Amino acid sequence: MRKLIFYIAVAISLVLLLNILKIFITDFSRLTSYGYGYLAGKIVLFILFGALVYRTRKTKSPIKKESNP
Repeated sequence: MRKLIFYIAVAISLVLLLNILKIFITDFSRLTSYGYGYLAGKIVLFILFGALVYRTRKTKSPIKKESNP
């Protein structure tokens, strides 16, 4: 279940990132006040899904030092 949430969040984050970049590249000069709100909402969603990806990622187990006698 955790893997599924991780991959769905990664996919949504990538779509949001592409959408944000498209707005910055092609439409930034034509944004109205509503457009800035739309862009800010997309950025907030991207941050939230990025945090979800960070929280659900696979963590590495700590490396145990083995003592050789």
